[in-house]
Amino acid sequence: MKSLVLLAALLPFSALAETREERVAVAADYVDLALAEFDLAAVIETLYQPILQQVAAGGQTLTEAQLAAIRTLYLDAFRQPMTDLMREQAGLMADMMTLAEITALRDFYATPAGRSAMAKLPQLTAAQQPGLMQLVGSTSERLMPQVLAIINGDESPAAPTAQP
Repeated sequence: MKSLVLLAALLPFSALAETREERVAVAADYVDLALAEFDLAAVIETLYQPILQQVAAGGQTLTEAQLAAIRTLYLDAFRQPMTDLMREQAGLMADMMTLAEITALRDFYATPAGRSAMAKLPQLTAAQQPGLMQLVGSTSERLMPQVLAIINGDESPAAPTAQP
């Protein structure tokens, strides 16, 4: 019985035995793996697709040279800042996750299945983006009168309505 009490008393301290530096180091390994397999250019390309869609909807056809110039512009503007943001993820992970969680992520993304999943994330994002943009746009339109009523101090803003 004494052994159980002693073990229970020591459990919280074993969780504290890991340091932030240890978590950051493993998280940095994870980020390195992620960056090695992650197609950042594909993610950046999704950022300007709505603009190209608007241009096309307006009836304008862009040349290959124009498309290449827009791609280069976005890659030049976003590649390094996005890489830097991703590298900052190591510290964020260290503050939010345990060493065991970070290690499990790193170990998974080091496997062939993990590398394959990481490589497919930009395509997943690109496939979901149009639906997400439509959802945000239509929902924001619907919510704006209620937001304005709240901001303007109206006593009883219209109740939100659910759409099927």
